[in-house]
Amino acid sequence: MTNKIRRFWHSGRVVQGKKIGRTIGFPTINLDIPLLLTTKKLGVYAAWVRWDNKIYKGLLYFGPRLVLGEQKNILEIYILNYKKQVSPSIVSFSLVGFIRGPSFFSSLEEMKKQLVLDRKDARVIFAGK
Repeated sequence: MTNKIRRFWHSGRVVQGKKIGRTIGFPTINLDIPLLLTTKKLGVYAAWVRWDNKIYKGLLYFGPRLVLGEQKNILEIYILNYKKQVSPSIVSFSLVGFIRGPSFFSSLEEMKKQLVLDRKDARVIFAGK
């Protein structure tokens, strides 16, 4: 008998974002929010990301963009070590581990510093999987 961990995949339709992430070195894919995800805790997760028959490691954020003064929850994914522009219409993802809840940042530069730490935390989570 094998101890295989089953991944639960969610899919979301790619939507137009504000393109702010790319200005701080963290370009993201913005997705509509799948109904199943609305039961999850808001915050940053390590996540597997799948499109075009490939799987990537990513950082997923589900929550409000407090740094922009927004209250509406959004869903965006940053793919670790991926520099090309992404233009799929549907992206699938699987949550691997919770990193932290939503935080308020006084500037995009402050948020970038935290994202660097989040990326390190995600790598630790993936190394354990």
